[in-house]
Amino acid sequence: MLAYRARRRPFMIPAVPRRATIKDVARMAGTSTVTVSRVVNSPHLVQAETRARVEAAMRALGYVPNLAARAMRTRLTRSIGFLTPELTSLPNAAVAEATARALFEAGYGMLLVSSDYRVERELRAIELLRQRQVDGLMLYVSDDRDEELRAAVAALDVPLVVLDRDLPLGDRVLSDHRSALELALRRLLAMGHRRFALVQPDVPIRPVRERLAATEATLAAAGLPKETLVRIAVPPAALDRAALPSELFTGSDRPTAFLVEGGRLLRAALLAFRGAGLEVPRDVSLVAIDAEETAALLVPETTRVVRDFAAIGRTAATLLLNRLEKAHAPRREVVLESRLLLGASCAPPARPA
Repeated sequence: MLAYRARRRPFMIPAVPRRATIKDVARMAGTSTVTVSRVVNSPHLVQAETRARVEAAMRALGYVPNLAARAMRTRLTRSIGFLTPELTSLPNAAVAEATARALFEAGYGMLLVSSDYRVERELRAIELLRQRQVDGLMLYVSDDRDEELRAAVAALDVPLVVLDRDLPLGDRVLSDHRSALELALRRLLAMGHRRFALVQPDVPIRPVRERLAATEATLAAAGLPKETLVRIAVPPAALDRAALPSELFTGSDRPTAFLVEGGRLLRAALLAFRGAGLEVPRDVSLVAIDAEETAALLVPETTRVVRDFAAIGRTAATLLLNRLEKAHAPRREVVLESRLLLGASCAPPARPA
């Protein structure tokens, strides 16, 4: 019997492909390594055609920038922290989305933290984002008058943009909450309304204060007493299940015009109208604020005060990117408009005063 000895094949270690370098990308794209570096670090500074060519070469070669090495070299992580009170609110989510897109186009990622309207969580979030070595911060705080929070923000050593809050720090993007609302109130007054209800979230922030102040000032300028206005303030935890008091809809002196802030409170108001057997605008006039996603779909179409949330996010990103490039430039504050869109939800009251 013949015995065959199996020949053992030598163990082969597979070759590791060479990682593409910045020089390889520059050679394929027909540019300099400086241009490739600029596409990686500051893409908004590179012409669109050149940027597209470099990005195509990166994808073809599988080139991945070494972010850790770059962070050690430049002390930049190319990341921005974004603190928001909540994301279930369309305005907050829309601003965060627009900000993230603008930052992404400039080569930055965004770390998003929601505080659930709790200051203690915001304090922890600010510390967490600083530990992550973010290059800058966007702040939508839930209480811009809390002393501990203000002190924590004042101690920050990174560029920051404050979004629609009364914090005298960093660059700020504000909204004009008064002009459009005052115009809506004057129209209601001209129709004969003399009893108003303002339905708002019960949160200590600038938009809520500005809208309340605008309402009170406009009614006072019309010679109406304070009792003319009924304010309903709903805590953040109750927004999803809010129910307006039934006494709002009874009696001869009940409000004939409602100004309602936010989509969830608008839903609560509509349910309350239905439960009380009231129709818009036959029995009650309605103005929605920051509730475009709901108000535009109602029948009749609702008169509403709207803001361009995408513009807010883009402006905030631009301010922060400019601050990162020019750290010692004068502090900037941008105020963006609100607009009144007329629908068919307002009419003279059924029982004129």
